[in-house]
Amino acid sequence: MELGIKTLKNGKIKLYADGEELFTVPAVIWYSSHLKEGDEVSEEELSELKSRADSSSAFDSGMRMLSLRAHSEAELRRKLEMKFPSEAVADAINKLRDLGLIDDEKFALLFAEELYNRKGYQPKRILLELKNRGINGIYAENAVNALDIDKEIGIIKIIEKYGITSESTPKEKDRVIRRLLNMGYSYSDISKYINFYGQED
Repeated sequence: MELGIKTLKNGKIKLYADGEELFTVPAVIWYSSHLKEGDEVSEEELSELKSRADSSSAFDSGMRMLSLRAHSEAELRRKLEMKFPSEAVADAINKLRDLGLIDDEKFALLFAEELYNRKGYQPKRILLELKNRGINGIYAENAVNALDIDKEIGIIKIIEKYGITSESTPKEKDRVIRRLLNMGYSYSDISKYINFYGQED
């Protein structure tokens, strides 16, 4: 097959074989291939070039995602596999890990702290959120154990935020109870403080 190329405005190279459009590759991949327009290329050579192009694009995409916020490895892999072949994603993930840009243990510590300080989540809910992002059990538990959690203050803040008093209706109390359960508090702890604030002054 005779290779044809077209340089795009974004600097990438669009490839053609016998006049038929194939795929686009980053310029660095094209120039490092030592191929030239008009060369005769085999299916194997094109497949290898496509694989390298996909890996490069997956890596660049992963870098962009990580520049916006930290990701767990599983979370980043899931997003990249929506756009790139699994082999390209695996290669990109390995490179990002080698560069120290993916670190699930560090991610778990930072994310757990954010969930506790910003959202007031308790261990049960934090563990669930970490699991949903593919963090293994040991990292998740270590992250939760590293937190300085005061469940009493957390419950009181929510109760006072919603203005629960002896005048509050059962419906108003139920709304606060559901909110606290969703944050990971136990029903027994919630009931104790709800009942205390619901007493006559």
